[in-house]
Amino acid sequence: MALVKKVMKTSLVTATPGESVSTVCKRMKEARLGAILVVDNNRLSGIFTERDLLNRVVSEGVDPATTYVSEVATPNPIVVKDDTHIKECAEILRDQGFRHLPVMDQEGNPAGIVSSRDFFQYMANELEQIIDRMRGTDEQVDESFDIYEYLGAGGCGLPRL
Repeated sequence: MALVKKVMKTSLVTATPGESVSTVCKRMKEARLGAILVVDNNRLSGIFTERDLLNRVVSEGVDPATTYVSEVATPNPIVVKDDTHIKECAEILRDQGFRHLPVMDQEGNPAGIVSSRDFFQYMANELEQIIDRMRGTDEQVDESFDIYEYLGAGGCGLPRL
């Protein structure tokens, strides 16, 4: 099964609730991130995104140097466990309009983050491999073919008509 742990970024860059927005934004810029997890004592308390910066800081005229990130971050974000199927993650990203989804380990600790960009890159790479395997064969894909199930099965054997 194709799990989110294959797609997510595990080198977490985090913020603490008491850090200023400007400090956190500098860290995000250096790490080239669009979102950062707000973590307090190894527990996720929120997620601070580019949208939070735009909607809760810049557009409201809030001073990023004197505002704590915890005041403007999205509290209690929707999360997934690291053994969640990538199809479920894709549905959450699509249905909720998110670009970033925190991933938790089995003990409930922050384990990573998956972005829509990570997901699309993973899917593009996998689709390219499927196309390469199909070239030069007579195999055809049934209309009921589910790319997520195919990836989850490790790509073993395309369904035939």
